[in-house]
Amino acid sequence: MIETVKCIIIDDEQKDRENIRMLLDSYCPQVEIIGEANDRSSVLSVLTEMKPDLVFMDIQLGAISVFDVLNELSGFDFKIVFVTAFDKYAIQGYQYDAIDYLLKPVDPKRLIQVVDKTSRLKDQFKSKESIVNDFKELYSKITETPKISITDAKGVHVVKAIDVLYCVSDGNYTTFVMTDETEIVISKNLKHFETKLQNYNFLRIHKSYLVNLDHIDFLIKEQGGSVIMKNGKSLPISRKSKKDLYDKMNVL
Repeated sequence: MIETVKCIIIDDEQKDRENIRMLLDSYCPQVEIIGEANDRSSVLSVLTEMKPDLVFMDIQLGAISVFDVLNELSGFDFKIVFVTAFDKYAIQGYQYDAIDYLLKPVDPKRLIQVVDKTSRLKDQFKSKESIVNDFKELYSKITETPKISITDAKGVHVVKAIDVLYCVSDGNYTTFVMTDETEIVISKNLKHFETKLQNYNFLRIHKSYLVNLDHIDFLIKEQGGSVIMKNGKSLPISRKSKKDLYDKMNVL
């Protein structure tokens, strides 16, 4: 018999709470959702009054972080899974003893893994200090802004990955189009940067375009498909890239 895992969902966005609830109902039948919370007051209330085994907790609750809330608790013996929409490349590969984390949009396979891990470690106690220290480390990772170095004839440009809108191919040259509308031309082909930038949430959507997925404002399905970037530029989607893009953008 599978032992029930009592769970609380904490997120300031109702749609995100509903999404986790739906995924848990569909993929994790051993989980019983016993409460929800969306702000400092309700979080403190449910965590103090209820006895959860597991808490799914958004890292940002409006203007405050959950760290501010956890510091107000005298102690806790539940497992915490932090949920974040921060850029995935900032925390991929990090492991922690006292906590786990999920990236939005939540992958059902990853959710199942986290719940199974929690069930196995249900009786293993972690101190508040251990959990808070792990959270501090995680929070520092997700708030870092990764930088990349690109070399042109003049020297090396050190830029934030998030400041690159997209890259355009021009034969053996690649133009980096930045959020401030400046352009950097590099004497390397787009294939070179496709490999280098794949861990920074970039995707080759066309033979001529490598885009930063964080800067896509709108996806047009008609007439072969295209994306509208945050600078208003429309870029075409190739037929072979469409499925990868839809998967990355979590198109339902």
